[in-house]
Amino acid sequence: MSLFPQPTIKAVLDRSALESYTRGHVHVGELVATSADKDNLIAVPSVALLEAHANANGDKHAQALLDLFTTLRGVSVLGLGSEEAKGVADAVEFTAGDLSRAHSVWAALEYDAVYFTTEPDQVIGVLTDNQVIVIPTDDA
Repeated sequence: MSLFPQPTIKAVLDRSALESYTRGHVHVGELVATSADKDNLIAVPSVALLEAHANANGDKHAQALLDLFTTLRGVSVLGLGSEEAKGVADAVEFTAGDLSRAHSVWAALEYDAVYFTTEPDQVIGVLTDNQVIVIPTDDA
């Protein structure tokens, strides 16, 4: 038994939230600071991270920010082993075949976590309205 509480995943970022961070929007950084202060974890699904890196291909600044983000206190990259892949595969049909979004949706459901996105319309009917937190796209 640990004397210290174990951090728990309370939030999941999808690919669009990661890309918002690389564009300098402050909302994601504020989220990390708030969660880390409460010993909560923010999950970054590995497939979302992969897609964000692929979309930033050639943008060294964006890729460096993604690399930095995954090392911050309070951030945990979720791997995709064979057991997780089975669960994520079940979510694919609800995300129009978007593997990155499926991994993020699966994580939000698996950990009963809130889902941060700039694309809330993509998860209507998949996650509850209370579970989806919209990151504004119009300010940095």
